[in-house]
Formats: sequence, structure tokens, C-alpha cells
Amino acid sequence: MLFAGACGSSPAPTPSPSLAPAPTLSPSPTPQPIPSIVPVPTWQLPAPVVAPIALDEVTAAALQATIERVRGRGAIPGLSVAVVFPDGTVWTGQSGTAVLSSGQEVTADTLFSIGSITKTFTGATALRLEQSGAIGFDDPVSKYLPDYPNGSKITIRMLLNHTSGLRDIFEAAVFKPIDADHSARWTPEETLALVGKPYFAPGRGYHYSSTNYIVLGRALEVAAGRPLAELVHAELLDPLGLDGTFLQWQEDVSGPKAHGYAGPASAPRDLSGSYELIPYTSEASAVGAGGGMVATASDVARWAAALYGGGILDPASMTSMTDVSASKPYKPSFNYGMSFQQLPIAGRIAWGHRGHLDGFWSAVACFPESGITIAMLTNADWINPLISIGSIYSAVPGAT
Repeated sequence: MLFAGACGSSPAPTPSPSLAPAPTLSPSPTPQPIPSIVPVPTWQLPAPVVAPIALDEVTAAALQATIERVRGRGAIPGLSVAVVFPDGTVWTGQSGTAVLSSGQEVTADTLFSIGSITKTFTGATALRLEQSGAIGFDDPVSKYLPDYPNGSKITIRMLLNHTSGLRDIFEAAVFKPIDADHSARWTPEETLALVGKPYFAPGRGYHYSSTNYIVLGRALEVAAGRPLAELVHAELLDPLGLDGTFLQWQEDVSGPKAHGYAGPASAPRDLSGSYELIPYTSEASAVGAGGGMVATASDVARWAAALYGGGILDPASMTSMTDVSASKPYKPSFNYGMSFQQLPIAGRIAWGHRGHLDGFWSAVACFPESGITIAMLTNADWINPLISIGSIYSAVPGAT
């Protein structure tokens, strides 16, 4: 199993016999082999602090006590946290209940909806296919989806950095049919048919919209000639050994699932019930490549440590991913690159992404100065995960 170095580290290339280089993927309806993941040296992240930050019994106890306080203060039914240290050591901690009606406790194997953290997987897949020559950032959407409205003027780059102008499926008027029957399954084509008038002409503004990644997911499937679940597994999940991460709308899920809860915190309402997908089937299937994945906290933290530690993308692709120049002039809540957010946490700027679907809030953050990565997954939609991650980060002795 390949696991690239922690956030802020400088992993050396370590090819594995089981991950020998494969022929370059080319745009074709016929499935093609995928280039294997080979770690590349970190190019941009500041070096971790000189003083070593490592996991020991004192730190583990402090972290567990912190997540217990976080859950108590926020009246969160359940949460799962994972911390990756600069040496690659992973600490995991859980607190509370995954399913209130049954008393099922959160464990390290509990799967949560990770919402828009899904975009980091979809985006990284697109970035790797671009660096292999399979797709181009300036390719029009019409190259892959000839019938998509205005597809000749919307590019892959615009989808990745939310400058396409496409209206978000979570706009109330757009989402209303999706929310009408929580048991219904939606295809990308059915979901995209709901999207109305754009916010602006392609390339003439910035507006965060999950619609971009639904379109991107379909374009990647056409380019690779295989379902997105197969592509993401071959390109990312399987080589990294992330066996607790699933594209639930396209594949079977193995593991206990948390239920999602809507507020108020004093009387949480279970949104998941007996639905096939979480938080419920219509929302998870409709958002798909833009937010439909489920995962364990340890998988999310290890994924982010590998991605931001330089083990997934080459230097040019890292530059593209972290370039926030397209969004910054429009003063977004979080400067956005390509499936990448700059997150203000506890007076620092971390690299990562937030994730929210009804009943779930999550976030993953890499702190370049210390080389620490933290993932926090919750089954409550009334908390701010960035504040909580700041508290968890502060519990690590030596973190700067």
C-alpha cells in the first residue's frame, strides 16, 4: 500500500511493484489503464517546524478530552476525528452516537457523509488526468458532453474553480423537486435538467456551485470510458489503501453508517431513517460527484495528508489546484482554487475543504507550518467544524 507523506513533509519517490507505471489514459469511450500514483517531492508547502511533533500518550489523552468537550459544547450526536502527524502516524478518536434511535455508537469504522469534501476526490482525479494528457483544462465541456447547454463556452477549468456561472442545485427552487421524495434516486442528467438560468456568462465571475462538479464527474466518465467510482478507485482510493471511502451512489458500501440529524440541537431530527444512501437517497444521488461520498475520518485525514503533502499531483498540478486568483477578486467566504479552499482556522490559513449535506457537517484541514492534518466528521448540521478543528489543533503540544 502506498501512503504519501504527511502534510508539509517531503516524501521521496517510492514506486511499488504493485503500482507499476501504466500507459497514459487517452480520451476514449473505451476504458484505458490509469497511471499509478507515484509520490513527488513537496514543492510549495513550508517545511514543518524544527521541533518534532509526535503522537504520545499525553497528546492522545488531550485530543480525546478535546473532542469530548467539542461534542458536549455543540450537543453533537456523534463525531469522528483523525489527526495525521508529520511522521505519518495517525490518531483517531470518536465520541457519541451514530444512530440515536438504536444507540449505535460512533466507531473508527463509522461512515459519515463527507459532503463537498467529495470535490477534492473528483477534482484530484481531473487534475491527474490533465497532467497525463487525458483531458485539458481549456477543453470545452461540449468535447465530452456535446448536448450540454452552452457547453462550447464552459471549460473544464471553469468547472473546477467555479467560474462557469452554473446555478447551484442547492438553490431552493432547483432543489425542491429533489427534496420532494427522499427515497428517489436521481441521475446526473435528471439533476442537471433542473438547473436554470446561470448566474453569469462563463468565465465572468465566481459562484460556488455543486453543479460544476456534477458536470465534471460526467465529463470525466466520458473521457475515461468508465463510471466515476471505478475511475476514482483506480486513480486514488485503491493505490492509497483507502478502503473506508465510497462513492455511495455508484457502488456498494461496506461498514456502519451514521445517520444525519437536523436541528435544533435540543431535539435533533433523524433525516436518514431507512434510506439506502445518507443523509437520504435523493440528495446523495443528485449531488453525486459534487458531494455524495461517504468515508471514515481516518481515510479523509490520510487522503488530505497525501494530497497536500505532494504525493498525488506533480508540481504544475499543485500550482493549478492551489491557485486562488480566479476567485479572490470576488471576495468569496473562502478563497477557492481547484477543489481547494483556503480555510482560516485559529488565526492560521489551512489547506483543505469543508463538507455539508443535510444532517452532516465535516471539514479537513492541513496546517503547512506544522505538518499536521485534521479531519472532523459529524452527524449534526448546526455546528461550525472549523472552530472545532481549531480547538483540536490547539490540543497538540508544539503545534504552531
